Amino acid sequence: MPSGHTRWLLEQFEFPFDVVYAPTLDAGNLKAKYDVIVFVTGGIPAARREGGSELSMMMERFNRQPSPDEIPAQFRPSLGRVSADKTVPQLKQFLEAGGTVITVGTSTNLAYHLGLPIYDYMVEKSPDGSERELPREKFYVPGSILSATVDNTVPVAFGLDARTDVFFDDSPTFRLGPDAAAKGIRPVAWYSSDKPLRSGWARGQGYLTGGVAAAQAHVGKGMLYLFGPEVTFRATPHGTFKFLFNGIYASGDGVSRVSMDGAMDGGAR
Repeated sequence: MPSGHTRWLLEQFEFPFDVVYAPTLDAGNLKAKYDVIVFVTGGIPAARREGGSELSMMMERFNRQPSPDEIPAQFRPSLGRVSADKTVPQLKQFLEAGGTVITVGTSTNLAYHLGLPIYDYMVEKSPDGSERELPREKFYVPGSILSATVDNTVPVAFGLDARTDVFFDDSPTFRLGPDAAAKGIRPVAWYSSDKPLRSGWARGQGYLTGGVAAAQAHVGKGMLYLFGPEVTFRATPHGTFKFLFNGIYASGDGVSRVSMDGAMDGGAR
């Protein structure tokens, strides 16, 4: 569903795109075909580092790949899984060659797979000193509007207000490592208030204070955009469409070849 809504959105604003699945990504040579690859939530599997979000884990558990003989022949090329061992190295090559990858929601897991100094902000220390995801008894925002501070001097945020409302749906929130800036990583949006809730409800919203909502990372000659909130949710939050559109235009001449990942980790979407 997230992919379908985003495809519809690109159609309405006349962005040409192809729909790709794991076999195309795994085959490599992506820079020869595309300028931008977009992964909506669910497109990148959870990284075991930092544990992965509960939503990422749920998607992996409940999505099953059918066998080829269970589906019509014309749909068999869409089979396969985006994986850490086959797909991520091809995406890294694409980035290093100058490509742009836009990730939304749980697909920001790509930053963890690439080993960037970006970490899960919504964690707490266990008695043994290890980190664990904040339990729902302390933090739970399953679908509400939150206010974020935006650095609109960054090209990907051009045209947005310095205070912009975002749709938060159990969304990833990041902490940048102390060496992030030196490695070409910078925050684009963050939660600067201990009461960011604008509409809906939020348990433990104060835990978000200081967390990064969106970031950009230079990887080789290319750029990785990480949007934790659902900036294109069901093609409805017009106030944050610019994050997607600017990311596409910033990739080059504004007539970019866009690829929409079309397969959830474990099933078509």
